[in-house]
Amino acid sequence: MQVQSASVMSSDADAALIRDRRSTLSKSARPRSESTIAAALGNLSMFSLCSRRELKLVAKLAKIRTVRAGTTLIVEGEHDDTLYVIIAGGADVKRGNRKIAQLGSGSVVGELAVLGKAPRNATVVTRTDCDIAAIARRDVYKLIESAPGFSRKLLEALANRIRELDRQLVC
Repeated sequence: MQVQSASVMSSDADAALIRDRRSTLSKSARPRSESTIAAALGNLSMFSLCSRRELKLVAKLAKIRTVRAGTTLIVEGEHDDTLYVIIAGGADVKRGNRKIAQLGSGSVVGELAVLGKAPRNATVVTRTDCDIAAIARRDVYKLIESAPGFSRKLLEALANRIRELDRQLVC
């Protein structure tokens, strides 16, 4: 009788230990992903003026998932409202039937989709299994509404990008 209760206690303790480990793993995995996402977003001209804190706020909006190799993230010509950050893995960018780029960890695609409605200008297909973060336009809009400083920086970065493109046209 005592042996049974000891084994029940042991299995209860083991189950609690496993739950604690899972909880710790899931809590520690998310911040690393948020840091990876924030760093990738910070490299985009669109988010280049944002502080680390603001980039982390955007990263917290991300829905993180794993997709298999061969998954189409973006379809040329279709309308969508999501940007994607490749946390791990690789993808190919195609325009028509021509491959125009290879993406890897830290790459961001579809960033203009969070700013306005327009057809996608390329197709993106995962080359390997990938961990990705998806950020939808509505979530970025909520952040814009709640953080005026963020929206001013976003507008300023876009104005800088337009000036840069304008200079390129003149040359």
